[in-house]
Amino acid sequence: MEKPAEINDRDAEWAELQKIWRRRGPELAFMLGRRRAGKSFLLARFARAARGIYYQATKRTEPEQLLRLSQVIGAHYSDAALSRGVPFPDWESLFGYLTDRAGGQPLLVVLDEFPYLSDAAPALPSIIQSLWDHRWRESRVKLVLSGSHITAMRRLEEADQPLYGRRTARLDVRPFDFAEAGGFLGGWSAEDRLRAYGVFGGLPGHLALLDPSATLEENVAEHLLSSAGRLLDEAQHLLDAFLADAQVHYSVVEAIAQGERTWRGITGRVGKAGGSLNRALNWLLDTRIVERVVPISEKKPATSKRALYRIADPYLAFWHRFVSPMVSTGMIGLSSGTELYRHEVEPRMNDHMGPVFEAACRDFVRRSPALPFRPLRVGEWWDADSRNEIDVVALGPRGELLLGECKWGTALLDDVRRLQARADLITTELAGVRTVRLAVFSGRGLAAELQPEIDAGRLLHFSADDLFS
Repeated sequence: MEKPAEINDRDAEWAELQKIWRRRGPELAFMLGRRRAGKSFLLARFARAARGIYYQATKRTEPEQLLRLSQVIGAHYSDAALSRGVPFPDWESLFGYLTDRAGGQPLLVVLDEFPYLSDAAPALPSIIQSLWDHRWRESRVKLVLSGSHITAMRRLEEADQPLYGRRTARLDVRPFDFAEAGGFLGGWSAEDRLRAYGVFGGLPGHLALLDPSATLEENVAEHLLSSAGRLLDEAQHLLDAFLADAQVHYSVVEAIAQGERTWRGITGRVGKAGGSLNRALNWLLDTRIVERVVPISEKKPATSKRALYRIADPYLAFWHRFVSPMVSTGMIGLSSGTELYRHEVEPRMNDHMGPVFEAACRDFVRRSPALPFRPLRVGEWWDADSRNEIDVVALGPRGELLLGECKWGTALLDDVRRLQARADLITTELAGVRTVRLAVFSGRGLAAELQPEIDAGRLLHFSADDLFS
């Protein structure tokens, strides 16, 4: 089945779904990923291509879920009774009907936002377990369970759960990186595509809103700085669908977004003891709203005391830095989005783009064929007191080490000299380094004094355009 042209990227996910569809036996696949990552868009179109059944659950009671899914099945099989609102009496009858209609042929069934279904019908995972262990063993039913509640989806696989050990495939749909996100903005300059990624992040549901024929300023003004903006309040309600009481979680996100990167700083800003924040922080890490990073040289990353915390999504980081203060002070709606962008955003945009550009450079190094070696690991490094930092560190299979300095503005000779000095510091922490190469990444220019170093091969240089090549 050819991937529809309307699906931007997602080649790997489409190929994995095809494998699931083509294998001869039954399949029980899990798909998880953040809301607006494009899971439903992808699954609905694959189900259509496979002539399967797609159902997206909502927050409804069990009888309502049975009725809605019965109607979907009725429409699929042109069953008048089901289509007109005569539901199956129970889940066993519903799945029995599907198994009979499949008749030994492949049948794709997608239950999207499955946590809503299992909340309404707690016995449903056990019913699927029984079917999987008995009636479906000789079938070709392909059941895909998908959900945005990542913690709940992972919970399905834990040892005390009915579906433990029965999953045949798992698809992890992540946000697009900077280069994939740039595909939504053909015709824009590399710098503006990076800026757009720094504002809207990599969720397809956000990127699809953008108008490539308009400017970045116009898109930000319309979607984020207008009282009618589609993305104006999404960050405010990000967790509401998953948590009954998310006050502490929002406070942790706010603290990190305001610059508290250490565990001590976060607890101090939130005003709660560390133990009481552990659960909230672990949930945020699990759902990839927050990321925990350690220097690449750490031998025991899980217990490192040099760990730092960051907002993983550029959109959330931008919203908390720029939009949240405007919402709190009532600025949104009083001035036009264009005026707010020019006076409140643009003067500080370069500061915001620094960390975004660094992350983009690390992503580039992970996938680029333009490096002198293929990295086994890519990360960053800082010393114990965070006075010395290296933005990009790549380790090769034969002791190769690439160190990179990222400058969203113009890269200068002083930047490279600092990088050279820090090279000695990191090599004392890394074992087996045989060769060291230095690189500079520049978002908007390169000082002429660096060109001789590049020409002589002593320094690698990558521009914003190179990142998209």
